[in-house]
Parts: sequence; structure tokens; C-alpha cells
Amino acid sequence: MKNKNKILSILLVLVLLFVSACDFNDNSSSPSDKPSYNLSTPGASSGEDNTDEIKELTYTDITLLTSGDIMYHNTQLKSSKNSDGTYDFTDNFKYMKDIVSSADLAVVNYETTTANQNNYTAYPVFNSPLESLAVTKDTGYDLLLFANNHCYDYKKDGFLATLNQFENYGFEYIGGKKTADAKSYMVKDVKGVKLGLMNYTDTITPPTSNYYTINGNAISDGCEELMDIYVRGQYDKLYSEVSERIDEMKKQGADIIIMFIHWGDEYLLDPISSQTEIAQKLCDLGVDVIIGGHPHVIEPMQILTSKTNPEHTTLCFYSLGNFISNQNRLSFQDLNQSVRPYTENGLTVTLTIRKYNTGDVYVKSIDYTPTWVHRYSKGDGKYNYNVVPLNLALNNPSEYGLYNSDFGMSHAEAAFKMTNDVFSVPVTDYNTNMANEIAVFSASFDK
Repeated sequence: MKNKNKILSILLVLVLLFVSACDFNDNSSSPSDKPSYNLSTPGASSGEDNTDEIKELTYTDITLLTSGDIMYHNTQLKSSKNSDGTYDFTDNFKYMKDIVSSADLAVVNYETTTANQNNYTAYPVFNSPLESLAVTKDTGYDLLLFANNHCYDYKKDGFLATLNQFENYGFEYIGGKKTADAKSYMVKDVKGVKLGLMNYTDTITPPTSNYYTINGNAISDGCEELMDIYVRGQYDKLYSEVSERIDEMKKQGADIIIMFIHWGDEYLLDPISSQTEIAQKLCDLGVDVIIGGHPHVIEPMQILTSKTNPEHTTLCFYSLGNFISNQNRLSFQDLNQSVRPYTENGLTVTLTIRKYNTGDVYVKSIDYTPTWVHRYSKGDGKYNYNVVPLNLALNNPSEYGLYNSDFGMSHAEAAFKMTNDVFSVPVTDYNTNMANEIAVFSASFDK
């Protein structure tokens, strides 16, 4: 039990925070406009009250960066092909390299395959050049997500060939494995902070009478045991596996549990009921952070509170949108015009995770970078594709190539507004509330 001085310190800080909040609310909007959630520590704790033994409170901060979906459509392949038959994607991420490479761990969804190097294909069956892996590695990404609805586009041989190439290019990966007895999830030690990492995908299509399917392809070769998949509406297996994995990762010392998940319906700006249902259950099971993809557009973030342990909350990003693709407002004629511009947008999220020497862990803060794919002509039916960090580019448009097209500035400004309108307020609220919570926690150690 903590001593009385520490308890009094906590009470004093709480009173000061309450008084400050009251003063603020006198000049602000009504309480109904405020977030409805109660924020508590998302991270794991040692579970031991050893604060009396701690002489000095210290901590380690790490950064975890995640971007949305990497996809290569036919126009991208054509535009990046050199005269000698090789491919050059280096311009794709040149404006993102400093941001990505500065993170302690950078993660991205690789939503294509490298099944073979003889015949490159795109939608609806993806197979991309190895140069796509080379540029992803050079940009600074460390870990690839492979549980997505296109991972089986070239069946089991393509699935395994892609994982082999991940290894050849020095990537770690989750969401798939090469043998049944291997692990498709991991506990990753980053500067002494242990991250429990999982990756699952919705199969999109239901099973046939005999086989699982994914994206309409029957998995008839036993590959389903190598893939982290679940069937929409049939969640018992998913929840059982996740629960077992959390227990195992905790035994390995995981400080925080993070789920990357491929889910939802394409081109919807809000999560569907299956996403919110799964998110709540993952929260109840003890997942601390959920980061989603697949809809090809960004979807909101939410703070979930566990129904089984009200002190546990989960930070959930329903979809980070496209990181790079050929989907855009000028060429995507099959999509409703009001939604097309959103397919150019993505979100790169950087979480600062803090671990104290007490064992307490916090997702201390969220930083986000709205991104936009600037697709502009270079002649002969080919295009440049630049992923642009909008918060930087709009302050320095020449440096980030926004004047390379006559629409660069206007579309970039519109893209920034689309994304910032969704995340500005909840991220600010989260960071403010977490700063207050950490202040209260830290005050208990004042001597």
C-alpha cells in the first residue's frame, strides 16, 4: 500500500486538475460536446505495488509508426518500368523517408505479393516487382503486415514466396508464417519496451462447404493454417486464438498488446458493425491498441472501455486508408464521385509509448501525419506517384513538389482538411488527458 504522503500528493494534483477544468469549461462549449470516454492507462502494468521501493522514477520512451496499405496497380507498374525492364519506385516515398526512418519501429501493410518475377499483375490479383520491397526497406519500414485479403492471390506458392522475399530484404513480418509450427505473431523488444504484436484479416468471403476462402479464392491446399484469418460473423475461433496469444505474449513479458487488423467494407468513411463488435471484444480481451486497414479510406479513431475491466481502455484506429495506390479522384470512374478523393488520402500514426521503471506503461501521445498521393503526368501515359506528408508540404509546397501539377495545392489542401477534420479534436483530447494522467501518476513519487 502506498504511504499517506503519496496519496495526499495524488489528491492534491487531482484537485488542481479539477479546478483547472472547471475554469476552462466556464468559457467553452456544453459538456455534451466533450468526448464521452474516460481515459485510463492503455498499457500493461507489472501488477505489483512496488512504488515504496522505487527511489527515483525513470522511464523509456519509444516510437511506433504505422502507415496504411501499400498497393501497386497496373498504371503504377507501367509508370515505374525502366527501358531495361527493371522498376524504379524511389520517388514514391522520398518525402516520407525522414519521418519513417526516425521511428524506433515502423510498420506498414504490404497488400500485394512477390509470387514470381516473370509476370507482374495488379487488381484483382496482385504480384509486384521486388523493387517495391527495396524501396519500402529503404524508406525505413522494419516490419510488414501480411494478413490481408490479397496475400493469397497466387495461392500457397505465392504466399510462401512472398514471405521468403520479406526475409531476403531484411523485414520482420506478422500475419503469416511458413510452417505450421512457426509463430505468426511476436513479442518485439524495442529499447527495453516489449511490444506484443498480432495481425489478422477478414477473409471477406464466407467458407465453401469444404474450404475456407479468402477474397473468393478457396484455400484448398492447407494454407489456412499459415494465415491469420477469420470469417466475418464467426468470431469464436478469432477470440479464442487472440486470448491464447495474449496470455502467451504476457508470459514472454509483453508490456503492451497491439493488434493490426484488416477488416471492414471498402470505401466507407465509418466503421461497420462487425468492426465495432470485434474492436469491443478485443478491448475486453486485453488488447491495448488496434490499428486497422482495408477500406481504402481513412476511418475515425475511438477510445474503447472494457466491459469486463472498466479500468482498461483500448485505442482504436479503424482504418489508416491507402498509403500508396492508383486510386484517385481523377481516374477512379467506378466509384461514387463524393468518395473518390478520400482514396488518395492516408494516415501515418506515430505512438509514443512510455514504460516506467515501476512497470507501468502508457501510450503517452499520438502524433499523426495526413498523407496524400500526388499523382501527376510525366508523359507517355505515365505518372509520378509521390506520397506527401501534408502538414509539412502545405508549409513548403515547392520543397514537396506541390507545384508539379496545376492541382497540387488545391487537392493537397482538400486532402488535409478531410483527414484533419477527423483526427484533430480526438487526438488533442487524448494527448491532453494522457498528459494529465501521467502528471497524477508522477506526482505520487514526489518525496
